[in-house]
Amino acid sequence: MIEVKADFSQLLEKMTTLQMKQIPFAMSLAINRTAKKIKEAQEREIKDVFDRPTPYIQNSVFLKPSTKNDLTAIVGIKDQSVKAVPPSKILSAEIVGGERRLKRFERALRAVGALPPGYFTRPGEGAALDAYGNISKGQINQMLAYFQAFPEAGYKANSTAESRAKLKRGTKAKMGISYFVGAPGGGKLPLGIWQRIHSGFGTAVRPILIFIPTALYEATLDFRFVAESVIEKEFYGEFNKALVEAMRTAK
Repeated sequence: MIEVKADFSQLLEKMTTLQMKQIPFAMSLAINRTAKKIKEAQEREIKDVFDRPTPYIQNSVFLKPSTKNDLTAIVGIKDQSVKAVPPSKILSAEIVGGERRLKRFERALRAVGALPPGYFTRPGEGAALDAYGNISKGQINQMLAYFQAFPEAGYKANSTAESRAKLKRGTKAKMGISYFVGAPGGGKLPLGIWQRIHSGFGTAVRPILIFIPTALYEATLDFRFVAESVIEKEFYGEFNKALVEAMRTAK
């Protein structure tokens, strides 16, 4: 979280009474305009660091503006969300470095034993990806249902032996599929969740999720440096413009 403040103690000594009266308004205006530029710069930083960030992450920077009675604006990452994991938790590893948190579907898979303790996941070559390079929600839901990983109180239906058998049989227009956890090829292929394709010609397997023993991130989002660079470049120019505007409208 970045706070944008100003110290004009030396400048105040040289100002007229009228200018002094307009200082709080001009300061607040300059702080907010600078904070807006910081927010925009941080959004560009997210876009530069991540490969196809989702709108949820791209729009995760918030701005709390200053007022003339509270000359502090705050720019930060949203730390609350109604249904999803808060962006601040998702981005914490990229901002400060360290191990990323489990994704919601990873926690669900771990709860039923489909994801071993200490492991994270990455999409395999056979995964259906969305426009942002993440495994699609449809395939995640299909896997969670298959492994009966949806909580009982959830709104999604876990699969039954009958529905899994139906999925395996497929249809005339669609090959059958099933999922399993393992390392095919006698352990020569990576451990993960694999999809087995069933057809009249036999079976084949493809990796959907590969298990990885750690998910460490270097700190790549240097929001403080971005903010300080914007403040150094923009603030005093914004203040001069704001003071001119304030004097023009002074009563």
